[in-house]
Amino acid sequence: MPPSEPTTPVRVPKAVAAYTASTQDPDLRSQINSVLWQGGHITKIQESLLHALNASPTNWPTLIQNHALSLLRSGEVTTFPDLMSRVLEDIKTDSGAARKAEASSNGVNGKDKEPKVEGKGEKGASLALPRTVVDEGVRVTRECLELVCEVHE
Repeated sequence: MPPSEPTTPVRVPKAVAAYTASTQDPDLRSQINSVLWQGGHITKIQESLLHALNASPTNWPTLIQNHALSLLRSGEVTTFPDLMSRVLEDIKTDSGAARKAEASSNGVNGKDKEPKVEGKGEKGASLALPRTVVDEGVRVTRECLELVCEVHE
């Protein structure tokens, strides 16, 4: 079935902006996800993120692959579930360090530059997702949500 735009946008209450993970409405979330999926927006978001990752000079996918291989070869992890958990935890740790470095620089490096952060990757390279990729993902996701959602009072 080809993607199609919904005839009626999902009505989202303005209060959603103040929701937290614990107060999210699962039915509303499911409805938005369904509309995004049916309209082909999920594919658009994925393709945009993949393009941003491949265009990034950090070569992030290769950093992750090399880190995973290093963990397997060293024997630090021996199963796929352990590998996934460890790599995701290392990404989370390095991402937290990058956010702290970015906040402490207060714009000294400029908005478009990545802060220099030592990480758990090969030769100390940070495994944090590049800021440019995050920004592009947020931009495209926001565009897609604006197409399928209608915020009301």
